[in-house]
Amino acid sequence: MTNHRYRRVFVCGLVAAVALTACSAEQEPDAPIAAASGCPSDTAKPLTLVVGARMGSPVPALPPEVTTLIEAAVPQSQRLQVVRIDGQPTVALNADVKITSKNDDRRKREIAGHVEGITTFVAGMKPKQPEANVLGALAEAGRVTPEGGTIVLMDSGLATSGALSYRDDSMFDVLASDEVAYLKAQSQLPDLKGRSVVLVGLGGTAEPQAELDNALRGRVEELWKTVVSVSGAACVDSVGIASRRNALDTTVPVTQIALPKKEETIVDCGTTVLRDSGAVGFVPDQADLRDRGAAESTLQQLVDQVAKGRQKVLLIGNTATVGPEQGLRDLSKARAETVKAILVQKGVAADRITTRGDGASGPNHENDLGPGGVLLPGPAARNRSVVVNLSCPS
Repeated sequence: MTNHRYRRVFVCGLVAAVALTACSAEQEPDAPIAAASGCPSDTAKPLTLVVGARMGSPVPALPPEVTTLIEAAVPQSQRLQVVRIDGQPTVALNADVKITSKNDDRRKREIAGHVEGITTFVAGMKPKQPEANVLGALAEAGRVTPEGGTIVLMDSGLATSGALSYRDDSMFDVLASDEVAYLKAQSQLPDLKGRSVVLVGLGGTAEPQAELDNALRGRVEELWKTVVSVSGAACVDSVGIASRRNALDTTVPVTQIALPKKEETIVDCGTTVLRDSGAVGFVPDQADLRDRGAAESTLQQLVDQVAKGRQKVLLIGNTATVGPEQGLRDLSKARAETVKAILVQKGVAADRITTRGDGASGPNHENDLGPGGVLLPGPAARNRSVVVNLSCPS
């Protein structure tokens, strides 16, 4: 990376009298930034912004929380860095800020100039490599940010490359605990020990990436919070920002992520898999539905179909391979019974419904264990389900 004084980055006169010593940066065209928070108890620490100025995420925009963190770091001459999120994350800016003025008014102007300079630099970022490796960018931020410092991740969180990629069509379904256990077993978690981490705008997308609803945004945020926590962060916070669809103007490609169907369509005759991540989903390790109202809405399709036909209903509970075999069979059977109880309550004759608990075996189970018995998050998510078999008389 070529060394520059900060003044050279803003040569167009956007910022006057801005000069950071010992600063390296990349000169780039235009595109704005994302947000940060009140997580760190002492914000006058080194600060690293991890910025997703890339295809599929909104043009970054600084909320007050990020500006506050920058304003706290600058007067203390703390190091300020920016990491670019793309397919090969890199440090785009490494600035050792020096405040030299003794006069209060001049000092305030100098601080304001530095803050504006960093904001303008981020507003001019562009991706360099195709795709988006968010986990890799966090790892790079952890590497360059000293313990006690603050890392602010500003991105949709929809990674398309690296060890945690949403190009796997099960990523919206996985349990966060399964994913971090897998990453830990593969030694692929970033080292964030002792850093405060603030997550901003997770789940927010722009064209051509489809928009996420609140439930999917919540899953993305939960996953990244868990990843950061297990990676040793001293503090984890998140900042929600208003949904924006203003896309960054770039030709560097990022794969569009396919979103899961909002509701399963139950076939008249045949097999329908009700994934645990969908409407008919259960509290972990229990036979209690997460959202009974949503489950009843989906199961009403089944009630309506059976009411006007003569189908027999077979409900098969399935689980991931986590725990004793008999316990998994009991749990999966209990979940199938929960679904049956709703159908009976809605008027389906009990003698038309059979339940079975296959646990982590049976015809609907796929292998969800990798080398050494490590649980594979995607297959495990697909295995957590209640399968509906409707057999129609000939």
